[in-house]
Amino acid sequence: MNKEQKDINIVHLPDPGKILDIQPLDYPNPYDYKKLHRHDYFEIILVQKGKGEQLIDFTKHTMSKGDIFIIYPGQVHLMDRKNTQGIVLQFRKNAFEYIQPIRHHNFYNKQTKLTTDIGLFTHLYDLTERIKALYHNRANISSITRQKAFSYLQIILISLIELQQDTEHGTQEQMMLSRYISLITDHIREVKKVAEYAEIMNCSPDKLNQVCKKGLGKTALEMIHEELIMETRRLLLLQEMSLKEIAFELNFDSPGNFTSFVKSKTGLTPGQLQETVLEIYN
Repeated sequence: MNKEQKDINIVHLPDPGKILDIQPLDYPNPYDYKKLHRHDYFEIILVQKGKGEQLIDFTKHTMSKGDIFIIYPGQVHLMDRKNTQGIVLQFRKNAFEYIQPIRHHNFYNKQTKLTTDIGLFTHLYDLTERIKALYHNRANISSITRQKAFSYLQIILISLIELQQDTEHGTQEQMMLSRYISLITDHIREVKKVAEYAEIMNCSPDKLNQVCKKGLGKTALEMIHEELIMETRRLLLLQEMSLKEIAFELNFDSPGNFTSFVKSKTGLTPGQLQETVLEIYN
């Protein structure tokens, strides 16, 4: 990893309590958007008019009317908005808890830039505006309103998945990272060691770690732990198992080890985490 990559800042959504946010493309960013950075959240950018450029994982893309961009958490990003206008849909990875069966790995290393016909673009833009209207000037919104917003988000994401081609795109390292993300998403309950995933992928743990750091700024183990917390949150949301049963479902040696892991990663006990996950439906 070169010095330029090491100096890339991590950017967070400003409101820690918000899973989903909508902003105009020319909004005053709370961070220095003129420097290379990584988001810890998804961004979907819909360009309504004008022209600009952006760098995603060091690949330059032009921006023009009707373009749609998907930036995955951890990807290197830099945008020169010039005179572009449009809308930015921002959401945390845990949004996927509420819009299953769509999974977050569907949006890494397919097509970063999408272009569609004006009819579908207008439809997606309208859905994004509807989400914005639901949240506009509301300190607190009802659970029904939140679910409505996530339903709109689900339609948008399904449409984007349909637009993406099935063939892989990108470098060999990008495709390797894409496969790793998919594997840990599908096997996190049973497989929790980097060495085991490296064996499945026929590569060394060091190589896998290098690819993860370069592509998303995280170690391979950090990505496993992140996915394990995601799966924990999903099971807590379903309320089909006790905390003890969840611990054993995720193959922890004991409920105590499960509690220690969750608290070390979230600052909350499993019970407290469940309260925050269920809050959206209260």
